[in-house]
Amino acid sequence: MYPESFRNQRETQRAALSFPIQISLGTQITLQGQLKDLSLKSAFIKIKTNIYLQNNDEISFAIQCVPSSPDESVQGVARISRIAAGEGIAIYFTEMDPASSNRLKGLLNLDAS
Repeated sequence: MYPESFRNQRETQRAALSFPIQISLGTQITLQGQLKDLSLKSAFIKIKTNIYLQNNDEISFAIQCVPSSPDESVQGVARISRIAAGEGIAIYFTEMDPASSNRLKGLLNLDAS
C-alpha cells in the first residue's frame, strides 16, 4: 500500500469544479455526466453508468462551462485512465483545440496566454 502523501500527489493541481459534461464513445454511445474535478491534463467525471466503457477507450468530451451557451464548452478527445465502479471515470486529455485549451485555463484561473 502506498503512503497517503504519495497517493495524493499529482502532476498538476486539480480543482473541484462541477459542470455538466457529455462524453461520446464512437458515434453510437453518448453519456451525460457531472465533472467532479479538473486539471490541465485530466478530469474525473461522476457518471451513473459505465457499462459501455473500458480503460484506455478513446472518447470525445464536451464540458458545458456556460450551460446557456454551447459554444463556450471545452471540447476534445481523451482516454479513460480509470473506472471507479459506482463513482465515475478518470480521463486524461489527448487532443484539444486552442480555444478549448484557453477556456480550460480560464476555468482553472491560469494565465490563458
